Amino acid sequence: MYQRGFLVIIPQIYAALGLAPLQVGLLDAIRQGSGGVFSMGGGLLVDRHQERRSLFLGSSLGLMALGYLLVGLAPSYGLILVALSFASSAGSLWHPPALGLLSQRYPQKRGLMLSLHRSTGNLGETVAPILIGAFLAIVTWQDVLIWAALPTVILSVTITVLLWNVGRGSDEQTQAQKRSFKQQFSDIGTLFKKRGLAALILVSGVRGMGDRGLLLFLPLYLAEDLNMTSFMQGIHLSLLTAAAIVCGPLIGVLSDRIGRKPVMIGVMGISAAIASLMIIGNEGLTLSVLVACLGTVMFSINSLVQAAAMDLAEGKQLEGSLIGLLWGSNAAFGVIPPLILGGLVTAFGFVVIFPYAAILYGLGALAAATLPNIQPERENSKN
Repeated sequence: MYQRGFLVIIPQIYAALGLAPLQVGLLDAIRQGSGGVFSMGGGLLVDRHQERRSLFLGSSLGLMALGYLLVGLAPSYGLILVALSFASSAGSLWHPPALGLLSQRYPQKRGLMLSLHRSTGNLGETVAPILIGAFLAIVTWQDVLIWAALPTVILSVTITVLLWNVGRGSDEQTQAQKRSFKQQFSDIGTLFKKRGLAALILVSGVRGMGDRGLLLFLPLYLAEDLNMTSFMQGIHLSLLTAAAIVCGPLIGVLSDRIGRKPVMIGVMGISAAIASLMIIGNEGLTLSVLVACLGTVMFSINSLVQAAAMDLAEGKQLEGSLIGLLWGSNAAFGVIPPLILGGLVTAFGFVVIFPYAAILYGLGALAAATLPNIQPERENSKN
């Protein structure tokens, strides 16, 4: 809800502070860069302290709420960047313990479970834009961020208590505690000797470049070029995620059955085709339908890449490290493109976001074609 809801708030900040498109790009670059760095470090710590995953999860939510609260209180663009960096860093600590836990518990249904995690994220991302778009009609964007902190802090305490005993006294905890940092890095290094991990990082990074550029500037395109209200911007962002609530898990199940590679190629190819159609169908009902269609596949790749990486690391207790690595590499791919796209928007207008996304999705499909057909090692899997 925070991630997608903030996209509806960006046009408000853009108008209130008189920002340029390049400055909007910097907002996203800060979010990606700071989140990626902390995700990588958090992943390493999660694998060493698996008995403390409840603390990692609860702290991530609570500190993220504090960060966005500070964004709402910040009086200037510079301080907004600082607060946003803190919020993004805290939020990025969620994924290594959460996805690592699901991967360990459900190795034979990894694609399904990671997709379900993404699907519930899509549920929040579907509700938030509409909800916040409606709130912005009656309160300021600062008020939205300030009042959102309270329920999030309550949730952070709740999840810490509910998952307090997770991982304590487990075999995974014992093995992780016996392993040195040097051995942990060595184990990660051995995974790069397997065919597939480097290509997975490339697929995820290229895909993320396309997704983030489209998501960042689509609300501005709707506001500036199509004169849509905040509520209608929220409706369109919700259209991107609504279908993914159901389609994401179905795609995950399919990847469990036939392998990750063919499903990734199909998802990337469909995304490229829909984004290409947006170049000519960029307004009215046509755009709304295409946005909804893109939502059926837009958020599936991350879960598929994560599941494939977990397949490669089966039994090594490196789930958190790999999730952190994937998020960190995505951030490395994602820091510069928002700035580049901000420059392109300045030169050619907001409509340039559609060919930008189509090209990157097409490149992602080509990168996916180089992957081995990664599947879980079922003979080593737990029931």
